[in-house]
Amino acid sequence: MALRNAFFPCLVAVFAVACGGAVFGSSDPGEGGSPSGGSSSSGSSGAAGKPSKAGSSSKGGSSSSGGAGTAGSTPTAGSAGMAGSVSAGGGPNCAAVDCADPVCADGAAPVTLPGQCCGTCPAPTGGCEGVVCKPVMACPAGYTLSQPTGACCKGCVPNPGGVACVEIACAPGNPCALGYIRGDTVGGCCTDCVPDALFCNQDNECAIADRPRPCCGCPEVISMREYRDDACWSLVSMPRSEPPECQPQFTCNAICGACPPPGKASCVNHHCLEVGAP
Repeated sequence: MALRNAFFPCLVAVFAVACGGAVFGSSDPGEGGSPSGGSSSSGSSGAAGKPSKAGSSSKGGSSSSGGAGTAGSTPTAGSAGMAGSVSAGGGPNCAAVDCADPVCADGAAPVTLPGQCCGTCPAPTGGCEGVVCKPVMACPAGYTLSQPTGACCKGCVPNPGGVACVEIACAPGNPCALGYIRGDTVGGCCTDCVPDALFCNQDNECAIADRPRPCCGCPEVISMREYRDDACWSLVSMPRSEPPECQPQFTCNAICGACPPPGKASCVNHHCLEVGAP
């Protein structure tokens, strides 16, 4: 009996040592916020063999409100934002961008589009805004149905020297609709309206240009539509190389004098004119 009574206390003592020492309660001294000899840090597993739940806090390493989120999680209020954020206005940060404005082929000024830092050449406009083309069934004698280079519409165009007009007094001004010009200004009759190759809505749709000629000639005003449609024209302000087929096969023997300084191309009453020329 004495041996049995001594055996049980020894068994209890051995069991306690094998389990890592004495077990303390939550109010026992030496707790230190976690069990002695088996404390868990932030991010460690909870119960033995089971990982702690994502976002839960452990003793001695709990997360505070508004702290940085875990990897891959969405930042909460108060946490740091992403590096490289856009500017306060929502657009790109252009402070460190060094731009060089391009030289536009038609002499237009570069524009900076929304959301861009550098200027680009604007898309060429047709320049025919407001024009309503009239249908043509047939043309009178001396006229040919065609569309002059630079004109917005097709129409009856007078043949050089082939039109016989009634001698009447022509009214001043241009009674024709937008996109058309009085016929007598292009070799026709003032009672006819001919597609206007020099139609414009604003000054930048007109230019002073020159082209290879078989005889004497000087730069003249054209529309930018004609410049784009006919590669033989070259702007005085920005010359370009003409294709070989633009060179005349024959030239006259006349001695051509010097051309006066060109004026400025302007849009006057929807028609390109050279103003300020001597």
